[in-house]
Amino acid sequence: MRTRGIRSGSGRGGAAALAAVLLCLPAAAADDLPVLDGEQLRAAVVGATEWLIENQRPDGGWGSHHSPRPIEVLCDVPGSHQAFRVGTTGLAVLALMDTPAQSARASEAVGAGIDHLLEYSEAKRPSGFEHYNVWAFGFALHAFGEFLARHPDDPRSEEILATCARLVEKLGRYQCLDGGWGYLSLEPPTTYQPSFTSMSFTTATILVGLDRTRSVGVELPPRLLERALDSVARCRTPTGSYTYGEIWNRGPGRGINQIKGAACRTPVCQYALELFGREIPLEDHRRALQDLLVRHARFQVASLRRPIPHESWYAISGYFYLYGHAYAGYVLEGLPPDERRRISPEVFRALTHCRQPDGSYWDYPLYSYHKPYGTAFALMALSRLEVPEE
Repeated sequence: MRTRGIRSGSGRGGAAALAAVLLCLPAAAADDLPVLDGEQLRAAVVGATEWLIENQRPDGGWGSHHSPRPIEVLCDVPGSHQAFRVGTTGLAVLALMDTPAQSARASEAVGAGIDHLLEYSEAKRPSGFEHYNVWAFGFALHAFGEFLARHPDDPRSEEILATCARLVEKLGRYQCLDGGWGYLSLEPPTTYQPSFTSMSFTTATILVGLDRTRSVGVELPPRLLERALDSVARCRTPTGSYTYGEIWNRGPGRGINQIKGAACRTPVCQYALELFGREIPLEDHRRALQDLLVRHARFQVASLRRPIPHESWYAISGYFYLYGHAYAGYVLEGLPPDERRRISPEVFRALTHCRQPDGSYWDYPLYSYHKPYGTAFALMALSRLEVPEE
């Protein structure tokens, strides 16, 4: 992503000074992080659940364009902000369906969120440069699929299925020529469809959403799927990381493509490939989790709350962090029970770096979307953790 609102001459020093003002809360030192037990996990889950319920908008969505900061990522109106709201709402709905802290209030919030998605999910791109709407489609499809799997007799089911079909059709229109999907056109657009600027993890996220909708009967074009899967697979490097996208395959040794730079993006890529039958050895999942949670965790933590995209080590952005740990939670579900219990405390400690006193989580300042999406990602991960046996 790019930022706007940066005054000329600010440079790295200016960005660092601004970061010092914006970071607000430093990441917790390792010695200050809590040990995972049943009480700690329940408190985190309840806090995140209650925060999402209390901060749902009257229209059923989450997040807004309001920002107290002078620096923000490029996000043109109206399409890109519509996409951010839809994507954030889809994530909040997913998190509230996952939470162990179920209640009538959580169910009501989910229902209102589904209504919001039905009304606004078909977000349009505002230009040939910004394609944030593909994120919205992916997260909305994921939420719709999960909702119908749990509530097949919901009176809105036919409307949900019809909306899913339209979103799949739109994804076909926005699919890059290389087969994946990306959120920015980094090369001048020459066709209606983006050219060679797909991103591996964006494509993987959309594939996860497509998988959830096919499970409830939505028909998916085989060519659309195969092209997308092939695109993600081509981004895998010999070291086991995934490049940022296909045009980055030209420089797999660049920092962002190395294991340290890709640690937050690798779990979703492997998870998506596996969902569609591409074989991923269990050892590859274990290694990806170790890279993210242990071996290279310090580089991921160093990126937290920095306001300039990709300014941290290995070009890591703060907005990779909770996203990466949420999909690590999905990968965790596929491990043997003893491994889930052993790794869960590491995920919990990683999430705690982003936890706020009000129960919310955030990793990157983004208008007023960062706390809803961050809290949703964190809750999605928390809901998949298991307390170690004593």
